[in-house]
Amino acid sequence: MVKQITFHVQQNTTPERLKRILRFVAGDERAAANKSALAIECGLAVSVLDKVVFPFVRQTGLLDSLHGSLTPLGQEVHRVSEDSPSLFAEAIHYILYTSYSFDASKRFSWAYAKMVDTLWRSGERVLDGTVTAQLVGMIVDEATQTFEVPVEKVAFSRKSVQGVLNWLRALDPPGIQHEGNHEVFRRRYFCPIPAFLWAVDFLYRLNETPYGVRLFLSEERVEQICKLCVLDPTGLDNVLALSKRIYDYERGSFFDYGTTGGFGRWVLLAKPFSLGDAVSR
Repeated sequence: MVKQITFHVQQNTTPERLKRILRFVAGDERAAANKSALAIECGLAVSVLDKVVFPFVRQTGLLDSLHGSLTPLGQEVHRVSEDSPSLFAEAIHYILYTSYSFDASKRFSWAYAKMVDTLWRSGERVLDGTVTAQLVGMIVDEATQTFEVPVEKVAFSRKSVQGVLNWLRALDPPGIQHEGNHEVFRRRYFCPIPAFLWAVDFLYRLNETPYGVRLFLSEERVEQICKLCVLDPTGLDNVLALSKRIYDYERGSFFDYGTTGGFGRWVLLAKPFSLGDAVSR
């Protein structure tokens, strides 16, 4: 039997189930002994939690071991879930999209970002069985070329597509909506300001730009931000303006943007903006 290399995005790890898992682990040090209760809450068998869901949650970096505690990242996400629940899916989407950029072993993140980028480039797409099959084929083909592995070794399926769609549906506003008998992907014309600032912070880290230094928004960087935020470029100006209104650097906060003659548009983050920084206090 050919051993597969997984690019799978776990479809059983839905937003509501992940919230329950984080709350359960954060609040009960005897999580292993009470896992049957958690399984009932999640509507899953204990074996599915143990062998499927918990390993994926560990892969995302939220748990340090199967029966262990939340990692620092997991603690941040749990706080977002409890204190700013509308940002929970945005935070997980951000983690799933960006993790591969800093850890090449997280190939599920590579697949997640590839699929989101593909949908984003389409602008709008009806998500039927044909499109699902096309998305699977695209990810498998690109994975074989990028990682130089045989097609039969790439583990990515229709269920993986559903794993991605779980989080696009849960965004606020959503990236996927029901219309008649189908679901439709559409770029958003607005995204929560913390989600936008996470994207800007991602670019700072990706480009190794020191905080407090202006980051010029080339066409490529604008596209990177918009893909990550599932944002239509026509909505970017409003998001920039509102970000400045809330976190204006000139009034003692940490964000600014503007234009410089001959160089174009820029953004400024005076300090890091982590997932936990989005939690209202």
